[in-house]
Amino acid sequence: MTRLARNRDTHLSPEEIAAEVLRQFDAGATAPSIRQLATALDVTPSAIYHHFPSRAAIYQAGVDLVWAEATSDVLELVPDPFTAAPADTLIAAGIASRRAFMRHYRIAPYASATPAGEGMMANVLALVAGLLERLGLEGEEAARAFHTYATFTFGTIVFAATRQIAHDELGEGGDGSFRSAPGEHEASFSHAETRRAIDEVIDLSAIDPRRDEELFEQGLRRLIAGFRPS
Repeated sequence: MTRLARNRDTHLSPEEIAAEVLRQFDAGATAPSIRQLATALDVTPSAIYHHFPSRAAIYQAGVDLVWAEATSDVLELVPDPFTAAPADTLIAAGIASRRAFMRHYRIAPYASATPAGEGMMANVLALVAGLLERLGLEGEEAARAFHTYATFTFGTIVFAATRQIAHDELGEGGDGSFRSAPGEHEASFSHAETRRAIDEVIDLSAIDPRRDEELFEQGLRRLIAGFRPS
């Protein structure tokens, strides 16, 4: 066992490091460094490397905490995901993942860049694979459906998260809403209402998160309804 660090009355643990990295992501404008984590935890950088081989592994531990929150949220929406209709559970999993990562939106982009071979993400993958099999999809068909589901679900999460990060760093202009300027492509819209409607949904993630989630759920339902074995 390592020596107890000065100013600490407990030994450093991987769980403590993961919690601190997530806290710093939530609080800061930049990804935390090993030195920043060590300072906050009253340890040396080498003490952190004793538990994690790299910064990527530390970030993965923080991401796993968000996946754990998402899993808890799924169980609130669908208390028994193994007996509920698989489509309902897939929708609940998408909504829960989106909510969890939007609570911790600054770490969300790193979830797509970190390995998923173990930890909470591996459990999430296993759950989704089982649900797809219950829909009658196996092998390559299940893989294609998973790619579509994951791309839609996590793609919207990363998009909404990066938009929020940009708003934080750059500030919102005017009332925070988007309005496209008239231009040479105006005639490509057959109805003015179409253009207005599209303008109004572009910034929903920032100005109306509830409506944004409603549209996400509707899109996910349509997507999953198309998952059929050949």
